[in-house]
Amino acid sequence: MFDRIKNFFREVRIDLDFPRYERQQRDEHERQTQRRFSTEQLNIEKGKLLKTIESEAGSKFNASIHEKENNKKQYEEAARETEYLLSFFLRHYKEELNDLYAEKEILFSKKKGLHDDLSEIKGSLSEVFDEKSSAYSELNHYKDRIDSWYARSDRTPWLFGNAGKRLPKHSLFGQSFGDLESYKYHRDSAYKDVQAARSKIGDLKEDQHELHRVIGHVKEEIGDLFEKINQVKKDRSKMYELKKTGHQRKELQKKLDELRNIISSLTGEIENVLQSKHEFINQEKHRRGVVELEAKIRKIEAEREQFLKSFDSEESRQNRKRAHREIWLKHRGVA
Repeated sequence: MFDRIKNFFREVRIDLDFPRYERQQRDEHERQTQRRFSTEQLNIEKGKLLKTIESEAGSKFNASIHEKENNKKQYEEAARETEYLLSFFLRHYKEELNDLYAEKEILFSKKKGLHDDLSEIKGSLSEVFDEKSSAYSELNHYKDRIDSWYARSDRTPWLFGNAGKRLPKHSLFGQSFGDLESYKYHRDSAYKDVQAARSKIGDLKEDQHELHRVIGHVKEEIGDLFEKINQVKKDRSKMYELKKTGHQRKELQKKLDELRNIISSLTGEIENVLQSKHEFINQEKHRRGVVELEAKIRKIEAEREQFLKSFDSEESRQNRKRAHREIWLKHRGVA
C-alpha cells in the first residue's frame, strides 16, 4: 500500500517537471533546425549574383530608359501648356456670361424681396412696440387706481375714506368692491396685452434675425457671382490676346494631338526597354544559376518547416516523455 502511494506521487512529480524539459527540448530542436537547414550561405551567393546581374542590366538599359523618360516629361509639359492655351478657345463665353447675368438677376430679385420683407417686419415691430407702450400705460393706470382705492378705504370719512367701515358691493356715489374688481380686471387685461406684445416682438425679432442671415448669404452669392463674371471676361480677353499673337484653335488642337502621339509612342518605347531589361535579368538568372539556387533554398526551407513541425507530432512527444522519465529516475538513482 505504501509503495503504491509512493509511486503515485513520484509520477505526479515527473509530470509536473515535464513542461520544463519540454521547453528545453523545443529550444534545442529549433537550434538544431537552424544548424541543419541554414540557407545563409546560399542567400549570400544569390545576393551577389543578383547584384551583378542588376548592375549589368542597368549598364545595358538604364541610360536608354532615363533618356526616354526625360523626353517624355518634356513633351508632357509642352502638352499641358498647349492644352491650357487651347482651353481658352473651347469655351462659349457669350453663353457663359448670359447664364451668369441671368443668375445675377435672380439673386438681385431675391435680395430685393428679402429687403421688402425686412421693411415690413420693421413696420410691424414699430406697431407692436406702440401696442406694448399703450398696454404698459393701461397697466400702470389701473395699478395706480387700485393703490388709490386701498388708500381711500383706510382714510377717515372727512377725508372721503371709510375709516374701516364695511364697504358695499356696489355704490353709485361712494367707494365699493365693484370698483376694485373692475380695476383689477382692467389691470390683468392690460398685463396680458403687455405679454402678448412681448411675444410678438420676440417672434418678429427672430424673423428679422433670420432675414439678415439669409440676406448676408445672398450677398456672398452675389459676390462670388461677380468674381465668376470677371474671371470669364478675363479668360475671354486672354483668348483675344492669344489670337493677336497668332494662336488659333485648329493649330493648337493639331499641336496637342501631335504631342499626345509622341508621348504615347515614348510610353510604348519605355515599356519595351523595360520588358527587354526584365527578360535580360531572367535569362542571366538562369545562365548564372540563380534560379537553381532559389530552388535549393525553397527545398531547404520546406524541409526546415517539416522538421520544425515534427517536434509536435504525437510520436515525438511520447518519445520525449519516455526519455524525460528515464532521465528523471536516473538522476534520483531510481532504476
